[in-house]
Amino acid sequence: MTASKVCDGTLDATAQAALRRLSGVDRFDEMPGTNEAGASSLFSVRYTVRHLHDEYPARGACWVYKTGVGNDHPLLEIRFSAEEGYPKTTEKQPYRLGVYAGVGRDGANVFFRCPTKAPSAKAVIGDTKYVQADMYSAGSLRGDHQDTDRMAILGSISRAVAREAGCASEAGLG
Repeated sequence: MTASKVCDGTLDATAQAALRRLSGVDRFDEMPGTNEAGASSLFSVRYTVRHLHDEYPARGACWVYKTGVGNDHPLLEIRFSAEEGYPKTTEKQPYRLGVYAGVGRDGANVFFRCPTKAPSAKAVIGDTKYVQADMYSAGSLRGDHQDTDRMAILGSISRAVAREAGCASEAGLG
């Protein structure tokens, strides 16, 4: 599939270009089959929002692979979860996304305001005020602007999740 179709079509033009730069390719695959909870492994924004409060294996995830390359490890793995808080820091935030955005050696995180209610008493986490977007990225990324490119992708997908969850106006995702 093309970058425009990856992760349920949530990548805007900037994020699509970022994915192509990071990967060095134009074609991608997502995880086929089912996840550990028995649901489709193909990323769905609707499924992701419905399962923000679930155990890790049942949450929505977007696994992005380079097409035609051994697919033992994804290029990117992106997951969302309901969170009670976010990391507090006194350092100036270089990325203006949500209430917290950070990049590390193996990925990136964005926390944004998005009040959600636990769908049932079985939920792993109760009602929350925030959603976390968590990205793992492979060590094989390319380009001179990896941190900015990862944030472009995570920000684009986060905006789609915030729209579906009904919190786009308060999320602070631009």
